[in-house]
This record gives sequence, structure tokens and C-alpha cells, in this order.
Amino acid sequence: MSDDLRLIGIAIAAFAIAAFIYAAYIADPPLVHVPDFGKWLEEKAEEQEVKNQKLDPVLRQQLAVNPKKPVRMFVSGVNATELERQGFKVVKAGKYASWAVVEGDYEELQKLLENPRVQKVIYDQRVKAIGFADTLSRIPIRPVVQDLGWNLDAIKATTVQEANFTGKNAVVAVLDTGVNHNLPDLDDGYLGGYDFAYDDTEPDDVYGHGTECTSIILGEGEDKYTGVAPQAKYYAVKVLNDNGEGNWSDVIAGLEWVLDNVNAGVRIDVVSMSLGADLAPIELKTVCDLLYEKGVILVAASGNSGDSTSIYPAAYDTVISVAATDIYGSVASFSNGGALVAAPGVQVPVLSNDGNLYSGDGTSFAAPHVAGVLLLVEAEKDITPGQAETLIKLSTDEISDPDNKVECGQINALKAINNALNLNLTEERSWYDYLREPWVQVAIGLVVLAGGLRLWEMRSGGE
Repeated sequence: MSDDLRLIGIAIAAFAIAAFIYAAYIADPPLVHVPDFGKWLEEKAEEQEVKNQKLDPVLRQQLAVNPKKPVRMFVSGVNATELERQGFKVVKAGKYASWAVVEGDYEELQKLLENPRVQKVIYDQRVKAIGFADTLSRIPIRPVVQDLGWNLDAIKATTVQEANFTGKNAVVAVLDTGVNHNLPDLDDGYLGGYDFAYDDTEPDDVYGHGTECTSIILGEGEDKYTGVAPQAKYYAVKVLNDNGEGNWSDVIAGLEWVLDNVNAGVRIDVVSMSLGADLAPIELKTVCDLLYEKGVILVAASGNSGDSTSIYPAAYDTVISVAATDIYGSVASFSNGGALVAAPGVQVPVLSNDGNLYSGDGTSFAAPHVAGVLLLVEAEKDITPGQAETLIKLSTDEISDPDNKVECGQINALKAINNALNLNLTEERSWYDYLREPWVQVAIGLVVLAGGLRLWEMRSGGE
């Protein structure tokens, strides 16, 4: 190409650029509309932020490991019919709120996040029984330290039972790992239930946790174990699998099952939940609120991680959160805060699914005590969830709570009955009351210390 042609080409290009700049940026109004690249980037960033807010980090992590592997995704804000029209495989759907569970991989997750009606997508397997490892929850009972019914003595349930308050015909729904309702101490009060973990009508208990919690509530005392309200009735609602784990969708489905029955006129006074997690879908709160409005009292374990706040569902205002105390009336270090009330939850005797007695730790075992006390009251007088909260605030004993994890104190069944029914039942001081005296605790500590020193001397002398 000659120099003249090159100059002509350069001149034409410069003229074209100048004309474009004039048409797009100088002319008023502009003759050419140029896309705002900066605004486009801003919009894309906003879209991504919306997606990030919808997406559960745990679900993101699950799909990052294997993007092609289908996982269960809990989708909030959209109903099953719409998702099925979009080609999603719906596993489960809500009755009282717009939610559904779908199975899909990373690509399908992106489709969900792009749907403007979808509010949140979380991994549908986050909830667990609030207990420790089996090695800790299977410590044999130590009669030298405490007798079988110390937990009942601690909350004055024994005195209440002796006064013929036994929770007769009051009804609780226990959401857990199921119940071995064939045990002699759990057979009479069984009213049925459902297994949402495996979708059948037999809520049997392989893991043991549900049986243990139910025994605390209403063990009948016919064979080995007496609970707080031994003549109460119960439904076993299995929402956790045989490993003590489950999906939030099953927990919500279990609560919806309770709500269905209540709406049909079936009596259910209390729901006991020794389960939970740090994050929950908003639909869980929706169903809890509906049950509260229907007059069903909800009780749940505060959690065992030692945090200052309760896990869900205990963290909701419509749920009574329960922390754990030990035999001396001190709040357990593992117990979460944000609790309304406390109850025995350290070395608590329990009846497990194999028919044997064990000693368990955890707020899992504290919550059933409160559920049992409320059944004692409900058997005599129908109270609303709001009245139950007020009653609890008036019916507790002082505890040692240096970290302020509990609002009120330790539940006292005798005070609850007296306050609810305007009675004046009294009792003589028990060994448990003396055990809580500071001078007794100091004496016990000195005895333990002396025993430890003596053992050390014996071992040192044998070496």
C-alpha cells in the first residue's frame, strides 16, 4: 500500500471516530445510543449479589465438590406446581407456606436462583438431634452420685405426682428419632404417629434419642422408669433418621402433621423438639407461629454448643427455649443461652430404645422436663402458649448462671401447679434441696479431694 493510500485510510478512520464521538456524546439529543458499560457491570454485580443472598453457603459448598451430583434443595417462596412446570423434580412440598424440596445439580441450582419468585435455596439436610456422641450419652448411671429419680426431685415432680397430678390425658407430640412404643413404660400412652424420615406409618426408634426424651416426659413407671407426667399421652413423630440426622423439610412436615391434626379437632397440647440447627428456613417459623396461634405450646432444646443464643426452632419467640442444669442447679457450660427456662440436663437418667437405663447429657434431656411439667398443668387446665410462658416465669427456682444464659431459672413443677390452679401444695425439704446448699457442696468437694489424695498416696506407695 502506498503512503498516500495509508494516509487516506487514517484520515477516514479518524473522521469516523470523530463522527461517532459527536453522534454519541456531543449531539443533543444524541444521534447514536451507546450502551452504558459501567451500568451494565453494575447491574450484573447486583444480579450476582441477589443470587448470593438467596444461596445457602452450605449448599454452595456441597455442589462445589461435585457440580453434577444431585442434592436435595429446600426452595422458599415458590410452590411445587410452578417448579414442576419448570421441569424440576419435586420431592416434597409445603401445605401452609410456599416451599418445596427439589433434587438437582449445579445447573438446576442456577435456574432456581434466576427465578425472581425464589426467596432462598438451602441444603435440605442440616438438622440433628441435640445430643452428644454415643460414648458420652451411654455413661452408666452412678448410684453413688445420684439416684434414679434425682431429676424428678430436682424439679419437684415427685411431690406433684404424690398429690395425684400425673398429666392424665394431656397430649404431647414428640418430634425426634421416633419412639420404641412397645416398651412397658411407653406403651399405654402411645396414640400413634408418623415416620417422615422414611415415609411410613411406623415411627420406630433405632437411634434411641426419641425414646430417651419421651421417657423423661411421660415414662409410665410400670417397669423401670417414671417420667414427669406418667399418665400423659403422646404421638411419636419421626422427623430424624436412624443416625439422628434429618432434613428441615421433614421437621416442617412433622409440624404440619401436628397442625393438620389440631385443625381436625385432635387434642395435642404440647410439642417437644430436642433438635435443631443454627440456620433454618423461614417456613419453619411460619408453621411454629400457626401452631402457637392454635394454642399448641412449643418446647425446644436451646443447643449444646455453649453459644450465647439458642438454635432454631428454640430461638423463635413462639417456642420455649430450655437450657440444661446439673444436679447442683448450675447451668451446664455446653448449654446455649437465650433460654427462657432451665431443667436437668447433666447425667440425667433416661430409658433408651433397648429397654435399658442410661445417663445422658444435653439440652435434649432438659427440654422434655419442661414439656412434662406443662402436661401436668394441661391435664388440669387448658392454657394458651402465652399463659404457659407467664406461668413458667412465675414457677422457677434460682440457679447458678454466671453467663446469664437463662432468663428465669430452673422449672419447678410444684410452683407451676400451685400458680396455675391457685393451690398451696407444700413439701418437706428433700436430699436434693440440701445438696444445693453451699456448705454441703463444699463438704462434698473436700471429700472428693481427700479421696483423690488418698488414691494418689496409695498408688505412690505401691511404686
